[in-house]
Amino acid sequence: MAVTQPNQILTVPIETRTARSPLVTGNEWVALPDIAPENASLGSINLLHMASKSLIELMGAEPELGRGRHGDAPAAQPLLRPALAGRPIEGLSAANWTHIANWIPQARFTLSLESGDAHATADAATAAAAPTTPVATADVTITICAPVGERGFMVSFEITANSANSSEVDFRPGLSGTFGAVCSTVFSRRLLAVERHLEYSTWTKSLVLEARTGAGSLASLALGADTEMEWTADEATGDFTLTCSAVAAPGNTVSVTFWASVNADPDGAATTNVHLRRIGVDSALSATVEWLKAREVTSAEASKPAALERANRNLHFCRFFAHGCAIDTEELVLLTSRSPRYYVSAAFWARDTFLWAFPAMLASDAAFARQILETGFGRHVRNMGVHAHYIDGVLLYPGFELDELAAYVIALDKYIAATHDTGLLAAQHMAAGLQRFMKELEGRRHERTALYSTFLDPSDDPTAYPYLTYDNVLVWRALSGLSEILAEHGDSEISQALQATAAAVRRAIMDHCVVDGPFGPMFAWSIDLEGNYRLYDDPPGSLILLPWHGFVSRDNPAYVNTLSYIRSTHNEYASRDGAFKGAGCAHSRRPWPMHACNAVLAGVAEPEDIELLTMAPLDGGLACETVWQDSGAAATGCAFATAAGYLCSALRKIV
Repeated sequence: MAVTQPNQILTVPIETRTARSPLVTGNEWVALPDIAPENASLGSINLLHMASKSLIELMGAEPELGRGRHGDAPAAQPLLRPALAGRPIEGLSAANWTHIANWIPQARFTLSLESGDAHATADAATAAAAPTTPVATADVTITICAPVGERGFMVSFEITANSANSSEVDFRPGLSGTFGAVCSTVFSRRLLAVERHLEYSTWTKSLVLEARTGAGSLASLALGADTEMEWTADEATGDFTLTCSAVAAPGNTVSVTFWASVNADPDGAATTNVHLRRIGVDSALSATVEWLKAREVTSAEASKPAALERANRNLHFCRFFAHGCAIDTEELVLLTSRSPRYYVSAAFWARDTFLWAFPAMLASDAAFARQILETGFGRHVRNMGVHAHYIDGVLLYPGFELDELAAYVIALDKYIAATHDTGLLAAQHMAAGLQRFMKELEGRRHERTALYSTFLDPSDDPTAYPYLTYDNVLVWRALSGLSEILAEHGDSEISQALQATAAAVRRAIMDHCVVDGPFGPMFAWSIDLEGNYRLYDDPPGSLILLPWHGFVSRDNPAYVNTLSYIRSTHNEYASRDGAFKGAGCAHSRRPWPMHACNAVLAGVAEPEDIELLTMAPLDGGLACETVWQDSGAAATGCAFATAAGYLCSALRKIV
C-alpha cells in the first residue's frame, strides 16, 4: 500500500532571495570565502583547527552570528581591503574579474587620480586651478592567490601608468583593515572571547595579528610586503594600514605584493611571511597555475567551453573547500565546506566526502584520493554510518544512515578499480574499517530478508519506512565491490561469501522494492516488508542513479517507470514551471542541481538538466543545494563544496 510521508522532525535549510555570491579562493591551509567583487576586500579568512574541532575565522567587525546565510552583503569593516593612493578601491563589478587557471581571482580596472590623491610631480598651480581634473591614470591589476602548499596568500598590485600622464606618480598601493573578531564555526558561527593583539615584528618586517587565549596562541596572521612598507596599527580598535611606495613614470609598470601568512603562533606566522617573500610572486603564481592546470578537466573538442570552465572552478573549489590541513596538527581534514555560508559547514559527512567529492578528486589526483581514504578510514570509522562527525571524528549529529555506511567501501572500490593499488588494504586501519563496515551492516539486516534498514534518508531526515531501495542498492554495490577487491587481493573464500550476499540483496530488492506505480511497476522509495511502501525520490540519494551504480540498465522497465514518475506531476516535488526545471524533495522543494547531475551521470539527462547545470547562475557559478525556478540563483545551501565535486563529475560528461 502506498502512503504519503507522515509528519517528521526535519532540519531544513532557510531559503533566501538575497544570496550574494562573493569570490572565493584558498589553498589547503587558508580559505578566503568572502572576497567582495565590489572592492576586492576580504571580509574574513579561516583556518582549520583540530583542537577546537572547527573553523577559526579571523574577521573584521563583529559579524552576524548563528548558522548559515552569512555574507548577504559585503562586510562593512573587512579584515583586509586593498587601497590605492590612500583610498579604498570602489566601483568594481563582476565584469572586472577573471580567474587565472579557473581559481585565482584577478581584477583589472582603470584608476583615475585627482589632485591630492597621489604624490605626483604635476605642477601645483595647475592642480589647484583644476582640482577635479585627473592628474594621472593607470591600468591596475589586482591578483589574489593562495599558493598551493604554502601557509598564506598574496594580494598583488600591478600598475601601468598611462603614457599620457604628465609626470611620474606614486600610486601608493596598500592594505587597510580591522582585526575585530575571532569566531569558531561548526554549523553556527560563535564569537570567541580571545585577546586580539597587533604587533610589528622588526626582525621579520611584518605586522602580526594574534588571537590569544589563556592557554596561548590560537592562531596568527602576519602581513608583509616585498618592498619597504609603512604601517600603522591601533590595538584598541584593531585598525591597521600598510602602504608601499610605487612610483611609475608615464608608460611604465610597477608592482607591489603584500603577503599574508598564517600559523599557530606569531613567530610561526611572521617567519612564514619571510618564507613567502623569499619565494616571490612570480615563482609562487607560476607554480600554483602549473599545479592547478595539471589537475583540471580537459577536452580536446570542448563543445561547451563555459561548462568546461565551470567544471574546473568547481573542481578547485571542492579540492580546497571540502578538504584542508589543520593549522595546529597539520593533518588532512575532510569536511562539507570551509565557507560559513554553507549552513552545515565545517563538519564531516561520509556520503558527502566519499560519494560526491571523491570521484572528482580521484579523476583529478589519485595520490590525493588515497590520502582521503586513509584519513577517512583512520579517523572516522569509529562512528561509521552515523550522521555527522566533527572534523576530528568525534560524533556531532547522531542518527544512522545506511548510505553513509556504504560510502566508505564504494569509494575504496572506485579507487582500487582506477589505480589497482591494493597495497592500501595492508594498513591496519583499513582492515579495521572493513570489519566495522561488515559488523554495522549485519546489525541492520532484516531477520528473514537480505535488506538493510536505515534511520535517516540521504537528506538526513527520518524515513517513513526503514528499507530504502537506493540505500540497499548502495549496499549491493559496496558488497560487490568489496568482493572484487578481496578476490584481487587473494581472499577468495571471503570474496565468494560477499558475492553471494550481494546477489541475495539484489534479489530482495527486485522481489520487494518493485511496486505498482502510476506508470506501471516501478522502484519504491522505501518499504516496510509488511506491504507498505512510499513513492518518492530524494536528489541527494536518487533512484535515478541505479544505472550509474550498475544495478539496472537504463531500459529496465521498472527503472523507466520510476524515471517517468520522478519527472511527472505525480511527484509533488517536481518543478515543471519556470526557466529552470528539476526536482526537489521534502528537505527543500526547489530544484536541486544534484537532481540534474544524477540524470547526467545515469545517462538519462534531458535538455533542461543540461541547461540548469551549464546556464543557471547557481552560487556565482559554484555548487549550491537548490536554486530558484525563475532565476537559477541559489535558494539554499550556498558554498556547497562537496557537491561542487559532484557537479564537476557531471559537467565532465557534458563538455
